[in-house]
Amino acid sequence: MPESVDTRRLKLTNEERTEGVLLGFRCLECDTVIFGPGTFCQRCTSAKLEPIEFSQTGILYSYTVVRIPSAGWPGPVPYILAQVELSEGPQVLAELVDCLEDALEIGMPVELTLQLVQGEDSSAAKVVYKWRPANQPSPTAEVDP
Repeated sequence: MPESVDTRRLKLTNEERTEGVLLGFRCLECDTVIFGPGTFCQRCTSAKLEPIEFSQTGILYSYTVVRIPSAGWPGPVPYILAQVELSEGPQVLAELVDCLEDALEIGMPVELTLQLVQGEDSSAAKVVYKWRPANQPSPTAEVDP
């Protein structure tokens, strides 16, 4: 059964491995929120951190269209690399899917989505987190007549 590509950043929350939450920490000294693993606060250097689960929404802060990917990129090219500001504050980089390039708008709401990605060397598939426009149908979704 597929697992999270990085269990320190993404926790799968259902048996089907189709839902999940991003993970991070909140500093108990200064209330700074950190995405991903941490051993001390990036702002005040306190080691007093509590684990948190982030909401599944954010806004598109910035993006770039990648036309020449790094070696081993498992997906289609070109693709959109999005910098998303989470509702709790930190910014996260990940691919933006289900969105045409001409529909991109800084500040547009996005939501977390999970996808299964096959490893480069035919290794077991892993679940990765990506972003998609919030409350919008996928441009590739089939529409009933």
